[in-house]
Amino acid sequence: MQSGNTSVSRHPSGAASRPRPGRPGIQLEDVLGAADALVAEGVKPTIERVRMRLGGGSPNTVSAHMDEWFARLPARLVGMQAPAAAPRDDAAPLSVVQAAQQFWDVARREANQTQVQKTEATRRELELERDALTLKEAELKRREDSFEQARVKLDDALASSKQAVEAMQAQMHVQQQESARVLSDSEAEVRRLRKALDEAVASKEALRERAAMELGAKQRAADEAEERHLAQERRLLSEIDRERMATRQATAELAREQKARAADLEVARSAQEAAKHSAAAWSRQQQELQLELATLRERAAGADQRATDLASQLQRQQEQSDREIAQLRESQSATAAALRQLEARGKRQETPQPARSRKSSK
Repeated sequence: MQSGNTSVSRHPSGAASRPRPGRPGIQLEDVLGAADALVAEGVKPTIERVRMRLGGGSPNTVSAHMDEWFARLPARLVGMQAPAAAPRDDAAPLSVVQAAQQFWDVARREANQTQVQKTEATRRELELERDALTLKEAELKRREDSFEQARVKLDDALASSKQAVEAMQAQMHVQQQESARVLSDSEAEVRRLRKALDEAVASKEALRERAAMELGAKQRAADEAEERHLAQERRLLSEIDRERMATRQATAELAREQKARAADLEVARSAQEAAKHSAAAWSRQQQELQLELATLRERAAGADQRATDLASQLQRQQEQSDREIAQLRESQSATAAALRQLEARGKRQETPQPARSRKSSK
């Protein structure tokens, strides 16, 4: 872009520096010829008029060639004003030279004004673009910082979720081991109680059979004693009938026999009392065995109920742990999805948008 000063830079030899070559198809000689033709027609040569005369061409290329035309114009005017003693073949008429001089003065002033306006407009446009880029860069920096903070938070949340899952799994493993141990102990206690119950039942049956045997033996002894007593009584009665008229010796013998009978009766009565005591003891022992059997049955029922409760509690804990693990996995999946979305959004925001194209000056 050219500055507001329209003076053309020259080499030490006095020749103007040549501009950049134009687009192929629009040459410097074409632009110079078109400008000279417009001056010869009395028309001010401008970029648009030269382009219209040439039938097209880039405004930038035509503008550069027009700068060269204006740069050469003073030398051409000076050459045209030289003495007539040395005329040139390509010298233009004086009217053309004067008109070109006026056009060149007007064009130089307008070019200066146009260049100043273009420079100011370009400067304002560049400042606006620079401010927009600064704001955009600040916004991108802010979004990048926000994205980084969100990513750090999501990483922390993901690590916390992983730690919570691991802790929950470890706790569940410990609870499963403890429940398995308690269940094993309960099953062992139930087996022991059942074994004790079986032993108590067997002991009760043995005691009942032994008591029944002892009672039968004592009952048989009492029956035998009673039969012996009855037999002896019958025998004594018959002897009394036969020896009613006997002497004192027979009476004394009878008294001794009666004493013996009384002793036998006492023995029979003692046997009956012993049998009664044995039966009472056996009844008490049987009641105690029944009470112990009922106690053992209650303990076995309590152990079964405790094992059932522990199994139900273990099942509930397992289900609760499964639900909590499923919730943690869903939260971890949602966190990972949100992190991926933020990363994709950050990549889209980091992609620079194409700068606004500059409009061509006409």
